[in-house]
Amino acid sequence: MPISHIMGRQILYSTLGSGGTAYFTARSDLSTLLDDLALVRPTKLDFVPRIWEMLFQEVQSAVDHRWIEGDDRAAVERQVMAEQRERLIGGRHFSALTGSAPISPELFTWVEEFLDIPLTEVYGSTEDGIIFVNGRVQRPPVIDYKLVDVPSLGYFASDRPYPRGELVVKTPNLIPGYYKRPDVTAELFDADGWYYTGDVMAETAPDQLVYVDRRNNVLKLSQGEFVTVSKLEAVYGGHPDIRQIFVYGNSARSYLLAVIVPTDDALARVGGDSAAAKPLLSEALQSIARDAGLQSYEIPRDFIVETTPFTLENGLLTGIRKLARPKLKEHYGPALEQLYADLAEGQADVLRALRKDGANRPTLETVSRAAGALLGAAAGDVAPGVAFTDLGGDSLSALTFANLLYDIFGLDVPVGVIVSPASDLAAIAAYVDAQRAGGSKRPTFDAVHGRGATEVHAGDLTLDKFLDEATLAAASTLPGPRREVRTVLLTGATGFLGRYLALQWLERMHLVDGKVILLVRAKDDEAARQRVDATFDSGDPNLLEHYRALAADHLDVIAGDKGEANLGLDDATWRRLTETVDLIVDPAALVNHVLPYSELFGPNVVGTAELIRVALTNRIKPYIYVSTIGVGDQIAPGEFVEDADIRQISPTRKINDDYANGYGNSKWGGEVLLREAHDLCGLPAAVFRCDMILADTTYAGQLNVPDMFTRMMLSLMATGIAPHSFYELDADGNRQRAHYDGLPVEFIAEAISTLGVNTVVGYETYHVMNPYDDGISMDTYVDWLIEAGHPITRVPEYTDWLARFETALRGLPDRQRQASLLPLLHNYRKPQPPINGSIAPTDHFRAAVQDNKIGPDKDIPHVTAEVIVKYATDLKLLGLL
Repeated sequence: MPISHIMGRQILYSTLGSGGTAYFTARSDLSTLLDDLALVRPTKLDFVPRIWEMLFQEVQSAVDHRWIEGDDRAAVERQVMAEQRERLIGGRHFSALTGSAPISPELFTWVEEFLDIPLTEVYGSTEDGIIFVNGRVQRPPVIDYKLVDVPSLGYFASDRPYPRGELVVKTPNLIPGYYKRPDVTAELFDADGWYYTGDVMAETAPDQLVYVDRRNNVLKLSQGEFVTVSKLEAVYGGHPDIRQIFVYGNSARSYLLAVIVPTDDALARVGGDSAAAKPLLSEALQSIARDAGLQSYEIPRDFIVETTPFTLENGLLTGIRKLARPKLKEHYGPALEQLYADLAEGQADVLRALRKDGANRPTLETVSRAAGALLGAAAGDVAPGVAFTDLGGDSLSALTFANLLYDIFGLDVPVGVIVSPASDLAAIAAYVDAQRAGGSKRPTFDAVHGRGATEVHAGDLTLDKFLDEATLAAASTLPGPRREVRTVLLTGATGFLGRYLALQWLERMHLVDGKVILLVRAKDDEAARQRVDATFDSGDPNLLEHYRALAADHLDVIAGDKGEANLGLDDATWRRLTETVDLIVDPAALVNHVLPYSELFGPNVVGTAELIRVALTNRIKPYIYVSTIGVGDQIAPGEFVEDADIRQISPTRKINDDYANGYGNSKWGGEVLLREAHDLCGLPAAVFRCDMILADTTYAGQLNVPDMFTRMMLSLMATGIAPHSFYELDADGNRQRAHYDGLPVEFIAEAISTLGVNTVVGYETYHVMNPYDDGISMDTYVDWLIEAGHPITRVPEYTDWLARFETALRGLPDRQRQASLLPLLHNYRKPQPPINGSIAPTDHFRAAVQDNKIGPDKDIPHVTAEVIVKYATDLKLLGLL
């Protein structure tokens, strides 16, 4: 510690005051520090984290030289640490301290193992003295402290499980200000004498603080992600090949850059060649990012290799050996900004070249280069067996990728193919090759509705555009459905509703010694079965035992995809299905409320047509279809009734940017095709238009994590704030009576199975909704969560809540943020008008439920507190709260 820092002075004064001897390093640049430590053999080791990192790297270097492949590395490391404890630091130490900067948990643990004594962590500064030791606030000297909200970074005193905010303190040791710097002094002190430390803390208990962040070290990237560069530097700096690293970002860019100083050992392994060190350091970044579970945007996309270390003498380190950020930005900023420009130009050059000549190159090469360029992935990460989503892609970037592939090859690659669990880059390339070879003449949105259509018509969706002439010609002469259902083909079993339908039909087939065949997207049957097994392994042993007992004799899982020709099956398997299946149950869909209809046309409309072909081959097979109440968005309320023909009440649909427009249109398309098939040959069909599907109350851990409602529940409990009301207030500013439509998933599954199996003739449509004007709304759900003991604070003004809510969501840990409401928050930009009762009539559905005595109430149930509170326990079980 330099004498310019209060910790350095205190160490000096306390040592001299107790009759001890204080030593100074021989050189101020610390180049002789290790020799100095060995000579002095100190009894007290009070270091900043950077010095502990130096010792770590020295020990690791010794381990690397000692360890021979095949030996027990852990044993070698223990032996080396014992030796280095004597050689490096003399073996006389009885106390150790770290301070002035955060130390990573991994380095903290290593230091304690190396020293074989406890390590004390001290927090404070020259401006205010020591504030806490090992997280415990020191009283005295601290007179008082508080945490102040930092809205821009998402830290609030209302955060859960612990309040978070910038630490401000009052102590008798506070400096009066900075010499001749009134502007800086004014930034750090308020009118009441509180000192703003700039550090964000969490208060885990009274007078117990944990460091969270440095207010000024957080950067928001262009895609809205927050990164804490100091934390990343600490993580990456722990790698034995990285001596120093400066992480750099620009809020106009979506990725980070860095300057890396390699260790002497790393440079020696590449003959001192900085260019040759780059692959070595790139692998170091990737390795430590994998081990630390970092997100793709937290990994520098490129970096400058610097062989001259950052030092106090060259101005790139502060007096206490912290990175001097302003100086580093001044020194490396122009080169890093040029690197940004070069990367952007390089990406544009690659994409231009691919659009011009990519179709003439090997398909896999072009697909891989396109994915890498689009996502900014390192060349080493792009391999044939890597999935697009593994490179950081999502449904929206998949849409951009699909458009890029169209530009290159002149053909459509559906988003469903790109993001399918069965697809990797090699599979996408194979799909492109099959399309180019003419091996697949699949119906497309362009062929059926016209490219660029802004309106689509029911009259476009005729069966002859989807099914071959022979199938259509034979349909009217086929034998009717079998009287007893013994073999069921079920799609979408890994989805939320699908898994409950799978259980329902396994239970039914158990009674008649029948079989349930699940069509699951996967590379092969074994992988498909593993996906299904994992779906039921949610942490509830009763569910898993029940599923396994039923599956042992009544389950057959095959890898396939309803959106592909022949369901993606070989001819023998497809024929077997057409000959043995008695009933088709189809809840499968690509559920995405952002993608347009053109991208959902393949999986959701063409996929329904493929299953209709199965239903119309060899024997008529009744079809149970799960639709959405969202098809009613473009239908006049009085006309949206259960017994109406969808082609008549919705003959034309608009294509626009409204919420879930593409998904609603794609389910409408499926309904139109089923009506066409019913007209053709009397295909029995039961259509279930579902609204919000809520969690069950039977099995633990079963949640539809990606859906909007679960995202809202997680977000409310993770942030600890809710609006006074989710709905428009009345004239006096009071909450209004409202109703939120939702039904538990196990009730819906029972209703679909019971009513669907009875549809052996005719065409039935059911509005699967909660029709009650019961005053049970989103506001009620929050009330129930609060009553159950979940700390949620209501914010009076909706706009204030929304601003705080969004900021808090952006500040959540990565896994929580990915599962939060953030991607769908635009739907909550203003309070909703209160709705009482259902948005569409449910008379037919309710009568059928009552007649068949479905559910525990033999009627459509109300939503209860038990259902809502279970979201909290299930989210905790899944590790999301």
